Amino acid sequence: MLTVFRPRLFKARFVLPGRRKCSTIATFLRRTVRVVSNLALAASLFLGTLNLLPLSTRGQTTETATTSGTEPPLPVGGISRPSRDVQVETNGNPVNENFRRFRYNVGVTVREVYDDNINISSFQRISDTYAVIEPGIHLGFGDSAGGFNYLTFDYIASVYFFAEQTERDTVEHLIRLAAQHDFGHLVLGLNQEVRILDGTNLNTLSNTTGVQANTDVGGHSRENTYTTTVNATYDLTGKLFLSGQISYAMYDYETLISSRQASANLFINYVYSPKLVIGLGATGGVNSSDGPASDETFEQMNVRANYIVSGKISLSLSAGLEFRQFGDGDSVSPVYEIAGTYRPFENTIITIAGSRRTVSSASLAGQDYTDTNISLTFSQRLFSRVNLSLGVGYQNLDYLSATTGASTARNDDYFYIEPSIDLDITRYWSIGFYYLYRQDSSTLALFSFYDNQFGVRSSLTF
Repeated sequence: MLTVFRPRLFKARFVLPGRRKCSTIATFLRRTVRVVSNLALAASLFLGTLNLLPLSTRGQTTETATTSGTEPPLPVGGISRPSRDVQVETNGNPVNENFRRFRYNVGVTVREVYDDNINISSFQRISDTYAVIEPGIHLGFGDSAGGFNYLTFDYIASVYFFAEQTERDTVEHLIRLAAQHDFGHLVLGLNQEVRILDGTNLNTLSNTTGVQANTDVGGHSRENTYTTTVNATYDLTGKLFLSGQISYAMYDYETLISSRQASANLFINYVYSPKLVIGLGATGGVNSSDGPASDETFEQMNVRANYIVSGKISLSLSAGLEFRQFGDGDSVSPVYEIAGTYRPFENTIITIAGSRRTVSSASLAGQDYTDTNISLTFSQRLFSRVNLSLGVGYQNLDYLSATTGASTARNDDYFYIEPSIDLDITRYWSIGFYYLYRQDSSTLALFSFYDNQFGVRSSLTF
């Protein structure tokens, strides 16, 4: 499994409603006025609550995030503590030793979005405008930036109001609880994530605009995802340390095929230099689903490296082979995870993330698919107030039979691009615009689609 040295700070956004292009102007205006009045009331209550806080308290606990809303999610990693003598950093900035023991960020986002294919369908293309209210909070206690003792909690709720397809109104929840404690030679960590989703996207805390469509399902679905991870590292010598991880993930669909996966790994790692750590290890696990396929077992042999080239470049890479056993056969396939950051200038950040893994299909009974994906994000800050961002990504889904008689004729190529611009009006308030294009080309025409989204947003962050 890949170890990622990249702590994140939470930043929520508040987005102003935008004007909808519609053939029936009167209908749109009437519905928009109703939505805007509700959003204005919610914003007033939110701001009124914030005003009850002492100004000194708010000023002392404010943190400004440097990443954009289009940043792709990074692979989940383990504890990033190769040695007490190795300084861990991934964003080009040294770890701040004068950290605040307790930190918080609170904020709210309202987005107004026009989507010309809300069902990501090639046969029933339905366009609509919807508003999204996204309140969120980040709580942190301890040294989460330094990577030692900490406890953090992140939460975002996304409340959707559709102008015409009101039956699609829903609430989604994204939750993460993370903790870590340093006992000396031994470090233990716990990470719990919950995603309550009701739509066409696999949203994460780092992006809720829908860059990752649920291409396997190819339409609207209700999914609850629960992921629990326990990590540990133990120093053997000044140069050698062990690291391990136990994880359990459950993908619970209301009407489709649910699945579960349990796995564990163990690595021995060598600190070659303060900039380079290399490791060799093995992973094993079992995968089960509610479909006709029997339980699957898998084993992996992996090598990994964490390389801090300079204050501007950092890279984490894991690669290996996976051996998977089905009820009626087996398969061998490569696996990898990659996460990197390049900061050529102070206000310029380029990130890369990617992975390859095997997943049980929720839409096709008795089938798995190999998910290969790569994403790149460019972020540029101009004139201390303007943030430009561009995110692009590619994903390939290659289906294979996990039981006798299941078809394996499906192969999907998914692509997205998302440019955006945000302007900081004040320290706490920003407004912005983004465009998202998504396209899936599948050998099964039922799952092919293309989609355009135009969104405006405004952010209040404290």
